[in-house]
Amino acid sequence: MLNPSKEQPTTLHIYNFGGVFGNRKIIKGEDKITTLYFMQNTRSSLHWTFDLHADGPDGPLLCRAQSSYNGPPLMHEVNHGPTLSMTAVRRPVKMERKLGTFDGTVFFKGPDQKEYRWRTTARLFSAVMEVRTGFGGIWQHLSRSSCQCLDAEDALIATYRVTSMSVTKDGVLVVQPPGKFMLDLLVATSLAMRTPNN
Repeated sequence: MLNPSKEQPTTLHIYNFGGVFGNRKIIKGEDKITTLYFMQNTRSSLHWTFDLHADGPDGPLLCRAQSSYNGPPLMHEVNHGPTLSMTAVRRPVKMERKLGTFDGTVFFKGPDQKEYRWRTTARLFSAVMEVRTGFGGIWQHLSRSSCQCLDAEDALIATYRVTSMSVTKDGVLVVQPPGKFMLDLLVATSLAMRTPNN
């Protein structure tokens, strides 16, 4: 399927604020100067939370995310993945692994009530993976430490490429035109995927 509007993907650059072990991230636009989002992360021994703000730390709150229980196994306690409270949507967005998926795939529903999934592209013996976008069969090469968001028809919605040799830059989020309507949600879910022990 060709992209008749010739609309380009949106590229966001994610930086660790305070070094590689910092608990804050700044998300900048394609120009690498304009701050679009700010994330503040807090962690306890049993779960983590983060707040995602527009424009910077004092900007409006877009999302509050909290992981499920991450401690030692308790009776009947199951890790279902993080829950995101998107302020614009006014409903919780649950990110969950489905029974039988052991590859790190996490599912969530978009504002259109369709199911999407973040899938890690890490493979044991391959350094590069090729995927086809929904626009005229364009092929992209993804490194082993990338995540990709797909819809139910396996069309590429977004890609999070992890920066491997940088202390300050965490990665790059590329959102394809069909995913731009839920840009805030894709930023929040990709950050939740990148938070350890989600």
